[in-house]
Amino acid sequence: MGEPQRGKGEGVSERIPEFWIRPHDKRGRPLDPRVYTASLHLWPWAYRHVEIELHDGARAAELLEEVAMEVSARLRAEPEVERNLSGYLITAFHHCVRAQLLRDSRLAYEGLLFELEENHRPRAPDWIAAMETKLALDFLVSYLPHQTKHMLNFRTLGFSWKETARF
Repeated sequence: MGEPQRGKGEGVSERIPEFWIRPHDKRGRPLDPRVYTASLHLWPWAYRHVEIELHDGARAAELLEEVAMEVSARLRAEPEVERNLSGYLITAFHHCVRAQLLRDSRLAYEGLLFELEENHRPRAPDWIAAMETKLALDFLVSYLPHQTKHMLNFRTLGFSWKETARF
């Protein structure tokens, strides 16, 4: 009778919504079933991670879907990514959340909107400069040889030089 009893420390924020993801990306390419399965296993951690880092659990599905689509495309291009698909997905998701955090926390909102940048120094990097840098790097990387791009991608995802050399 009434609401089911919860365990100690379990509250409304402890409930994790059902996982869902679109079967195709914006270009109509299907999501790889292996990436879907890995994303499904990652979902509870991803939801809690976004809640802790961004204080917005509702964005977790959107961010995980974005990362899953990117990893699926990467898996089509380089099948060896499957060897450590879960680790690759976790690392890519962590980087995505970190980038989102930097974009979101550029300013601490105090005072009126037009006074923000005049009265307070930005606390995080300028997101416009970050986007321009990312676009410039993507352009330059497109001209690199395949092996160099592959190595750079592993380093960008946080793998050590030893781990990169093994792959």
